[in-house]
Amino acid sequence: MIQIHDLNISYQSEEVGYEVLKNINLELAAGETCAIIGPSGCGKSTLLKILAGIITRFDGSVLIKGQPVNPKQQIIGFIPQNYGLLPWKNIAENICLGIKIKNKRQSCDEDKLSGLVQLLGLSGLEKRYPGELSGGQQQRVALARAFLLHPDLLLMDEPFSALDAMTREEIQNVFLDVWRKHSVSTILVTHHVEEAVYLGRKIVILSAAPGTVSKIIDNPLFGVEGIRNRQDFFQLCLELRKTIKEDWSK
Repeated sequence: MIQIHDLNISYQSEEVGYEVLKNINLELAAGETCAIIGPSGCGKSTLLKILAGIITRFDGSVLIKGQPVNPKQQIIGFIPQNYGLLPWKNIAENICLGIKIKNKRQSCDEDKLSGLVQLLGLSGLEKRYPGELSGGQQQRVALARAFLLHPDLLLMDEPFSALDAMTREEIQNVFLDVWRKHSVSTILVTHHVEEAVYLGRKIVILSAAPGTVSKIIDNPLFGVEGIRNRQDFFQLCLELRKTIKEDWSK
């Protein structure tokens, strides 16, 4: 379980302080997905950095499985917008990189690697380099690396934003297929309402800076087969857009 209680963080700039996140309270059950939507500058990336253990100075508490965030003790996967692949390493090496760094091993489990490569449609590409792959294929590599870690928490910062619409939908499907087999607690930052409804069992709307939780929605459509073709999917997206527009215009 992920627990965020009374989280506040401020920055100091030229002797002027400003709030970034204010009174954030959120709980995420084990194996649950949470999509976070908020305007630019509301602190979404700051929240991910706190959950990743990159930012450690803040007020309040952030717990993973009941313990304060500590990347040395917990396994935290992170997929940034640019996928975070090393161009001088081939695909197999990039996938294994996270687990080698975390576990300080020279090799990773070949069976698990092979299983993820096959599941993500990367078979035959293991010896290629990131520059030889499409954006969608690179995203699959980033997903394979994250899931190979079996993380306690997976953080995704607009990971599909650089993809065209059709490829984005395809990779969203791929993500859900892998997630269903591994059930990793996942927090996803996105600007796309449809993506939030499709991938988030829980949807969190953040207000403009300072970022506060405006609304938390338990998504009744998460995991429903053929969700994108359902009228209630479009209706929920419309309602979310209305809520977001009203909230951000205040």
